[in-house]
Amino acid sequence: MSEEVLLSIENHVATLTLNRPNKGNALTATMNGLLLSYLDQLEKDVEVRVVVLTGAGKFFCTGMDLSMAASGDNDVDASFVKGSQVFERLFRFPKPVIARINGPCLGGGVGLVFTTDIRIADQNVYFALTEVKRGIIPAIISQYIVPELGPQRTREYMLTGRRVNTVEAASFLSKVTTNVQELDEQVKAYSEMLLESAPGAMTDIKRLVDTISSGAESERAPRVKEGVKTAYLKMMQSEEAAYGIMSFVTKKKPDWSSFAKDNAKL
Repeated sequence: MSEEVLLSIENHVATLTLNRPNKGNALTATMNGLLLSYLDQLEKDVEVRVVVLTGAGKFFCTGMDLSMAASGDNDVDASFVKGSQVFERLFRFPKPVIARINGPCLGGGVGLVFTTDIRIADQNVYFALTEVKRGIIPAIISQYIVPELGPQRTREYMLTGRRVNTVEAASFLSKVTTNVQELDEQVKAYSEMLLESAPGAMTDIKRLVDTISSGAESERAPRVKEGVKTAYLKMMQSEEAAYGIMSFVTKKKPDWSSFAKDNAKL
């Protein structure tokens, strides 16, 4: 039997493929465990600079495998913990994550998209938060969707479970493509752009954006001020900044993959 999540690495880009095409790539405990294991591996691998998340077959992901829950074999507490860890791990992952959205996203599949930094979708894709149709709610993924979509639109999508096409979803997508070939071309183009960016700076950018956008409004101003100061001082005192600035001064294109590899040896 094939692994439920496939990992391939090429030219500093790692691709994680949800691999249950006959089940709509619905998430299982095994898949969650594999995703967490692979993400730990990829974070430590200095050769990997970008991660792409996609699905095998016709779907990107149809969310939690409800047949597992219906079987009675599902440990509710354990599934909550493991499921939460996957979404949080992707959302906080220090390297850029691209969603290659090859097919429809349902329930938790929509949540996966909202944990990623760059989202490229085929034009025939749709998104639907269908949990309400099964008497359940999108609990875990709500914390990633509500801050970005806003409360009113989120309520509409979650209450109706209706399909949202790529035209309507344009506000939370990076690019919509007309066919699979163009989808792959755009994923490659974005990957190449990211490979030209400094790895440490990208990690700090993700952390800075999270600092500024999260937390209660009343606490935000002092926390943001301190977070911005910390990020600025770290940036200006880093070896990475020195290398990037010197490359600019000497009119040489920085090789960030080599820089990251060399610094990992120190």
